[in-house]
Amino acid sequence: MTDWLPLARLRGQRRARSRLEALAASGGPVPPLLFAGPEGVGKRTAALGFAAALVCLSPDGGEPCGACSACRRIGEADHVTALRADAPATAPPRVYPDAGLVSVPPRRTRISVLQARDIALSLSQHPFELSRRIYIVDPAERMTPAGLNALLKTLEEPPDFGVLILVTTVPAALPITVRSRLQLVRFGPLEHEDLIEVLDAKGLPREEAVARARVAEGSPGRALAADLDRLQQTASVWERALLRLDRGEPPGAVAIEAAQHLGGSAEEAEAALRFLLGMLRDALREPESALGRTAARLAGPLLRPIDTVERLRYELVAINRNPRLAVEGAVLALAGRLPERISSL
Repeated sequence: MTDWLPLARLRGQRRARSRLEALAASGGPVPPLLFAGPEGVGKRTAALGFAAALVCLSPDGGEPCGACSACRRIGEADHVTALRADAPATAPPRVYPDAGLVSVPPRRTRISVLQARDIALSLSQHPFELSRRIYIVDPAERMTPAGLNALLKTLEEPPDFGVLILVTTVPAALPITVRSRLQLVRFGPLEHEDLIEVLDAKGLPREEAVARARVAEGSPGRALAADLDRLQQTASVWERALLRLDRGEPPGAVAIEAAQHLGGSAEEAEAALRFLLGMLRDALREPESALGRTAARLAGPLLRPIDTVERLRYELVAINRNPRLAVEGAVLALAGRLPERISSL
């Protein structure tokens, strides 16, 4: 079974949600759609909720009921991927059930051309049980070039009863011949308050939700996947660095100690800088908090150290900056001591 939520309960994504609700309420044909945005921000959840809104037999105030046979079929949509897990590429296409969530089969790395042919054939057939045939492909960037080509005719001339949604974090990975035939629905990172509400709804203690949100960059999926022990260790290092700087200890010594704990690899340093950015943005949102007052005493206006840490993080990824130097530079930024030329570090 695949979890889904009614669109009205999807946190954030207000523009995408409004557009999808209007499409569902119209009752008319749905053009092929491209759901694009960062990983873990609710694209698949929205696609399934939209699918349920299109076919629900007993909607309540415009929302799918979640209990009728059509809503249950949406919850079972992911099983179609297993139908082709071991089939050779030369196998003939087959018709899927009326609703399908198509992803990468187990032990495979791509969504195959055979799966794409199955989708095209299925969308050409009138629905058997539901009022529409609905197929969601996630992640669409993992489709083979031949598979994408197999969908072109369907994208060009979709049947009135057919709905095809491609979900991706990397829209540029899809060829222009595919993107030009899809209507784009953009998804963005969640606002901080929306993200905290999502994590609260998962039953997380508030302190843990805040820690996870600091590395998530607006992505509930990333927040929930984060290693809590590592987050707590990272928080402890940054809090100790702030405390030592606030006591007037030499920034260089504080920077070296932080780098020893957080600069072991580029991946570790990037996660640490991402966490620090979350802390600084929390301080910016709550300037009267203990964190906000401490950061302001050390660095003055917080936008400058935020900008500096953002650039250090970018350089860490883009030009392979030494991870220890990146962490040291972040500590110096907290102390208000960073030179204007970051690359001089």
